[in-house]
Amino acid sequence: MNTMASPNIKAAAAHRYLYQRFLNGTIGDRSAARLTGRASETLFAPRDEGLDILLINPTIREWSYPNIVPIGQAYVGAVAVMDGHKLHVLDLNAERTEPIAWSTAEIDAWVSRRITDTLQSVRPDVIGIGGIITQYRSIRQIARVCREAAPRTPIILGGGIASSMPEFMLQRLPIDIVCQEEGEITISEVLHRLEIGRSLRGVGGVAYREINPDGTVEIVNNGLRPSVSAKDKGLDDLPWPIRSRWPVDEIYKRNPVGHLNWKNKWTNGASAEAAKFSAEMVASRGCPYAVTACDYCYASYLGAAYRLRSPGEVVDEMEELAREYGVSYVHFLDDLLMTDHRWAMEFFKELERRRAGGTELEFGATCRTNIIANDVVRAKKEGRPNIIELGYEVGWRQAGYGVESASPTILRNIDKSGQTVDKILVAISETQRVLGYADCSFMIGSPGESRETVRETVEVCRQLGLAPEVFFFTTAYPATKFWKLALDTGLIRKAVTGEKGPADDDIVEQYFLKLGEQGEEVRTNFSDLPDEEVVELSWWAVNELGAQNTARHPHTRQHPHSGDVEFVSPAAAGAAVAATRADL
Repeated sequence: MNTMASPNIKAAAAHRYLYQRFLNGTIGDRSAARLTGRASETLFAPRDEGLDILLINPTIREWSYPNIVPIGQAYVGAVAVMDGHKLHVLDLNAERTEPIAWSTAEIDAWVSRRITDTLQSVRPDVIGIGGIITQYRSIRQIARVCREAAPRTPIILGGGIASSMPEFMLQRLPIDIVCQEEGEITISEVLHRLEIGRSLRGVGGVAYREINPDGTVEIVNNGLRPSVSAKDKGLDDLPWPIRSRWPVDEIYKRNPVGHLNWKNKWTNGASAEAAKFSAEMVASRGCPYAVTACDYCYASYLGAAYRLRSPGEVVDEMEELAREYGVSYVHFLDDLLMTDHRWAMEFFKELERRRAGGTELEFGATCRTNIIANDVVRAKKEGRPNIIELGYEVGWRQAGYGVESASPTILRNIDKSGQTVDKILVAISETQRVLGYADCSFMIGSPGESRETVRETVEVCRQLGLAPEVFFFTTAYPATKFWKLALDTGLIRKAVTGEKGPADDDIVEQYFLKLGEQGEEVRTNFSDLPDEEVVELSWWAVNELGAQNTARHPHTRQHPHSGDVEFVSPAAAGAAVAATRADL
């Protein structure tokens, strides 16, 4: 990695950087100012010796309107501004403005042109890229263009793609530094080190490429940094995302998420209620089930421990979104938000108090059926309103459940701890009664999946009168138990070549390059069923229940021996569904 010469070490040392306020994830100095919205940005003037930081947001789901601010980058950007650096943003996803059906070559040419033009204009000292593993192809291209256009500029990779396989990313991508898990404290120290020209040795949370004096390249992984502590011990003292640097007013708030585009998400994501605006937030990090994580889930990408912000702090940010951006609906992107009953009650009371002062906001949040069902049963015994009923009174409008399956066999096989068919029935039926619908996703193709287990899931949905949001195909992602299983059983190679076998780094990279939406193609079918039968069962479930992902469902079949692709017409798909229905 090329480290920059120190412009002014004495001046830089005098500045109080965010990472210096924390010790092992716990805040020490709570007196210093932090960025908490547009008005507070004036408190943080860029320093002459501060770095020029360029953050690049790759495209994602190009078939849909861009609708989610890259909130991880917005958190990192807020830290950069607080630490006196100069922030620049190239949001490729927002710049496309609408759904596009360009060829890969057309997208690549446009991305290359925009990056080259931006680098010539900004001439950054540091480039930051982030995203998830399904964006690997886009991120690889962005990194290559950046390296060619700015060969001596350090490139930092963050997000889930970086945390899941840091050494692999450093070996395969022309990047210099990987930030692992939570990025705020780590990026503060990394940028300070780059500013003063000091090595990254010992900086927790990073892996990096270093050039030794003899010219050899060494990949160093310093290990993980302690997670930021909960509430007023840490999370409450991080800045809020610096949304003002992204086109919230022009793009993001007008292309809604969650409850506001419930019916359009899997077509093109267009707004169904043009008069209502939405925004995204994060109120918790980690997952309470991270230690015994569901086999398909990378639950610890923001830290293994489950931590929450204080309810008042969360509602403060919600009010800022209403005040500054005219937002009427807030969608929480948390992996699992409604898990702590006491926290939820405090949150609801805070929302009720603010409503009395004139703030009325609706929101959507992620849940787990066993946690909600337990409270529904407990509340009935205690003669009180349950968590769904109390939430509805203060604006809760969408409850998202990753149900995955309603087959006891599959629930055991994927380690969906605590979730049973009885609890699925209780939680979803109560959610439907109170909120009007339940936002549920399912997977097909898990270990042990059969025609009978799919039928069991469909029957439970029929019993509930549930139209699921989406049926995905069970897919192996890095840093999950299913990733190891897929490697051990040869499924990663099969997804690339059509034949099971071992997967070296070349095969793994080809697998990443092919990854897309989970519902678009069977990739790692863990069942004993043929891939085509898994597709047909999925079609049957989608059509039988009226699931919403019909438009994003696969319309091709890969012949395992020839490699040819056969287009499946709607009529042929319907015939396959009819045949499957007859068999079941």
